[in-house]
Parts: sequence; structure tokens; C-alpha cells
Amino acid sequence: MPSKINFQQKEAEFKGKYKQQLFRTLKMAYAPFIGKIFLLFGIGFLGRLALLFNTNLIGYWVDSFCQTSNCKPPPQWFLSWTSHDYIPALFILCLIGFVFTLIFRIGFSRLSAFAISRIYDEVTFRTSRYPLSFFDTTPAGRVITRFSSDYGNVFRLFGGPLAEFIALIFDLIVMILLITIASPYYLVLVFIVAVLNYWVFKLHQEGIRVERRELSVSRSPSIAHFAETAVGASTIRTYLRQASFLKRFLNLNDVFLKQRLKTFKKLTLFSFQISSVTSLLLLVTGFTSYLLLQWGFVSVGAIGVAFTFIMLSGSTVQTFFEWLAQLDEAMVGAERLDHYLHLPIEPGERLPAKAEFITPHWTATSPPVCSVELSSLLTPKGLSGINAKSSSSEFKADIRFDKLSFRYREDLPWVLKNINLEIKAAERVGIVGKTGSGKSSLIQTLFYLYPLTQGQITINGYYPYLNAESPPNIHQINLVDYRKLITLIPQDPILFCGSLRDNLDLSAMHADTELVTNLERVGLSDWFKNLPKGLDYNIDERGKNLSHGEKQLLCLARSLLKNCPVVVMDEATASVDPQSEQIMVEATQNFFAGRTQLIIAHRLSTLENCDRIVWLQQGEIHSVGTPSEILPRFTQKHRNEVIVTC
Repeated sequence: MPSKINFQQKEAEFKGKYKQQLFRTLKMAYAPFIGKIFLLFGIGFLGRLALLFNTNLIGYWVDSFCQTSNCKPPPQWFLSWTSHDYIPALFILCLIGFVFTLIFRIGFSRLSAFAISRIYDEVTFRTSRYPLSFFDTTPAGRVITRFSSDYGNVFRLFGGPLAEFIALIFDLIVMILLITIASPYYLVLVFIVAVLNYWVFKLHQEGIRVERRELSVSRSPSIAHFAETAVGASTIRTYLRQASFLKRFLNLNDVFLKQRLKTFKKLTLFSFQISSVTSLLLLVTGFTSYLLLQWGFVSVGAIGVAFTFIMLSGSTVQTFFEWLAQLDEAMVGAERLDHYLHLPIEPGERLPAKAEFITPHWTATSPPVCSVELSSLLTPKGLSGINAKSSSSEFKADIRFDKLSFRYREDLPWVLKNINLEIKAAERVGIVGKTGSGKSSLIQTLFYLYPLTQGQITINGYYPYLNAESPPNIHQINLVDYRKLITLIPQDPILFCGSLRDNLDLSAMHADTELVTNLERVGLSDWFKNLPKGLDYNIDERGKNLSHGEKQLLCLARSLLKNCPVVVMDEATASVDPQSEQIMVEATQNFFAGRTQLIIAHRLSTLENCDRIVWLQQGEIHSVGTPSEILPRFTQKHRNEVIVTC
């Protein structure tokens, strides 16, 4: 079995040509704008045609002055034109070309930016629904690279530069058309330079793509290490480990810089060879023009037009293939984002019914939606709906752990072994055990945050529908509905950057008066009155502008608002002051009276009022009994490992 470190360091490898899946994703991203894009293509083409036709018009103007035998008259339509006709025509064509090109560049760049942003938004949406095992085994730097560097490359090159690239295609088409009008003999030279540039491009394409893929992969380790260092800055300084962390960062960054230099050398060689082909073309064009003029095949004006376009087409072809190589960098970034777009999401999780990016994931309507409504789980107990304004005594939900065994991955040991436990509705159950006994894992399996290895967990006889390969039975409900039955108050309270209102009412379903009432219930009345903006008070990321006790009480108020029949407290009183702890204990007795409660605590005094205590040891149930039966025995055995308060 591979070790965890190797598993985490493994990065998705992309080789060879881009998969059709990537092009389907790009097509879906641009689909809403396709009509406007084709209209802009037409405007852009006409703009380039107007600008470049000036060269032909100047050639006709020059031929109108020519008096030698090598002269050819301009086309019939321009025979009567004088300088007074050519000058305003040139001005009008320039104006039209400039305006149309500007409309195309700005319009297409905006639409392309919107399209790429849709991929970013969708990848963000999918990533937030990945299984927790993904975040357990994926370094943060790798995820950050996807959403910063990879997306930055895609957005930077698919916006204005892509419009520039398409304009180059328009220029090449228009040049071929206008060279044909001026003198078709030069088409041979254009064809030759195009073939030579294409050959140089294909010669370097795979090598450049490989180097860019390696560059993307080499970037994430240094970012991950930097993020890890920033989070653990206090510990690093306490143990005086700055030098070792800096050394490791420099080593990782050195790998990235070497790969960057290697990629730069590859691109420089490619650009030099492309430029050499263009220089050779100019020499051949000059010699060819002299011969064609001597033989009487072209006029002086036609030579000027053709030579101008040959120079332009040479540099345009060169720029075209250089941009094509640059777009390859964007495709590498898009490829990596597309990889995240198609990763499996959490079993039982569903995408919206009208998902804009079609992937094999479940949607809200396929596979079949479970026929069991959320309210029917609790109706036999007297509750008409999960959000009903009911007394707490009506919230009845029993929990059953049936032959539950669990481990986080196949290469890791079992953390829960054959757990059989039935918790009656409205029962208050405490869970004790030393560190590593499986307490938190039991809670995670209750939420189905990880796939159960063996066994089943049910609430009122129901469990989530997770397997799309078989139709749901009468005892299965949707995962989202299942989780609505449970609320969690964790040891480390999680608050988000945003207003106090948004942190209390995550579903935006409650009136402000309800929010204030629940703040008062948990003892935050005075604290709330002193806030400068009330419910609009801004909370920093992870609640950094609040004390731990304040954060924990806000999580308690949030759980009261959620109004769930099952309440889980996972070490909720471990790091709070005595006053906050007392409020938390009262919550288990009063606020959550009649609810089914699972309480994990190191402070055994918080478990004295439980109906039963479950003692876990090495992932197994050691014993179950009343607090007076279990707590003294547990304290005696682990007196050096627990904190007992009176």
C-alpha cells in the first residue's frame, strides 16, 4: 500500500493531446454567448477587411500616376477616381476598420471573460462538494494553484489575447484575399511561409506543452509549504525552526524556478526559429518582386501592395504561431480546471437540476429523487415539518448504529469496529473515551461525511440514498434532507467572513427578531447591544475578531435556529470559560430538552445529567450505562488523561 505522504504528493498527470472532454467543457462555457460571438466575428472580420483594404486602395492610387510601360491601370471602378476621392475613402475605411475592430475586441473579450468565469464558478461549486477524503489527501497548495495560477493563465489568455489571436486569423484570411486581388503570384510565398511556420510550431508544440505542464505541477508544492508556514507561524517561532522551514521553501522554490527557466529556454528557441523564417521570407519576396516586374507580370502598385502584405503576413504568421503557443499555456490551465470539474463529488450530493455543465454527476432529478419527504420522518411523532413552529417535545428522532465499522482509507487502520448502539428519541447520551478512541469518527459517520465501510446508521429508520446504481427504497431519503435532521456544535466553532446575520441564519429563513431572541437565550444580550452595527456587524474570517467563548455561543444560537431533532455537541465546552460552559450545559437541559442529544466531552461534569454514557475504547464500545455507573470507572482508568471538574 502507498504511504499517506506519497498519496498526498501524487499529482494528476496530463500527457499527449488534450482530451475531447476539455473541448466539450469550453464549448459549454461559451454556449450562452455563441450568437453574440458570431455577430462579433462578422464585425471583426469587416473591420480588418476595411483596414487592410487601404493597402490595395493605395496601390490603385499609385498606379493611377504611373506612366511607364510596366504600369497597369487600376480596376474599372477606380478609373475615374482622383486624389480627392482616394483621400476621404482612405479616411472612411480607417474609421470603419478602427470602430469595428474596437467593437470586436472589447465585445469578444468581455464575453470570453464571462465564459471562463463560468468555468471558475462551476469548479468552485463542485470543489465545495467533494468528499472530505479529497481534502484529507490533497495539499492545500495544489487546490490554491488551481484557483489562482491555473485560472489566472486561462483568464489572462482567453480574454483580450484570444480576441487578438482571432483578429490575426481574420488578418491572414483578408491578406490572402487582397494579395490574390493584387497579384496571385505571391500566394505561393505566403503558402511557403505558412508551411514553414507550421512545421516549426509542430516541432516544438509537444515539448512546450510538456514543459508548461511540469511548470504548473512544480508551482503547487512551494505554495503549499508557504501556506503551511503561515498557519503555523507561532509554533515555528516558538521552536526556533525558521531556518529549516526557510530552507525547505527555498529548495521547493528552486525546483519551480529551474523549471520556469527550462520552459523559457524552450519558448525562446521557438520564437527565434519563427523569426528566422520571416526574415528569410522578406529576402525571397524582394528577389521575386524584381523578377515579376521585369517580366511584366505585376505593376509597381501591385508590388507595393504585395510586398506590404508579404511583410505583414510573415510577421502575422509568426505572431499567430507564437500566440498559438501562448494559448497552449491557457489550455494547460483549462485542462487542470476541467480535471477538477469532473472529479467525483460527495456520494449522495446532487448538482442543480439545470446544471450548466453536463457531467456524469448526479443532478436534482437524475437518478430518481427519493419519494420520502423530510417531514414524513417525523410526522408519526407529531411534527408536521422540520421548520414547523412546534414545541421541543415534538422533535422526536431515534438513532441506530447497526454493525458499523469504519476506516478513512483502505491503507489506514479501523477507527470504528462493529458498533451496535440504539439511542432512543429524546435521549441524552454522553460519549467518553481517550484520544483516538473513535469519538469524533462516530460523529462524522453519523453525518455520512465519509462512506461507511460496513454497517448502517439510521434516524427513525431512514438513511441517505448514496448509490446511483440502484433505485432508492422506502427507507432512503436524500442526503441533504438527512443532514437537516442534525445540528452540530463543534469544539472549534466555525464562523465565516460576513455579517452576524449571515453567520446565524445560514439559510436566510428567519426574521431578525428571531435572531436577536436566540442571542439573548444564549447570554449574548449585552454583547449584542454593544455592537456598532447590530446584526450587520462584520465578522472576520473564522471569527478572528471574537473570543472563543463568543464564537461558541454564536454556534449555539445558530443551532437553536436550525431547530433540528438531533443535536451533537463535540467537545463544545473544551476551551470555553466557566460562564460559557454553564450556558452550554443549560442548553443540553433546557434549550434542547426533548431532542436526541449526543455529547462528547473531556470535562466529565458536563455529562453528569446524561441519560446514558457510551464508553469507547480503541474503536469499540467498552461499556454502556448510567453516568453513575460509567464515569467513576472511566475516571479511575484514565485519571491522568481527563480533566475532571466539580
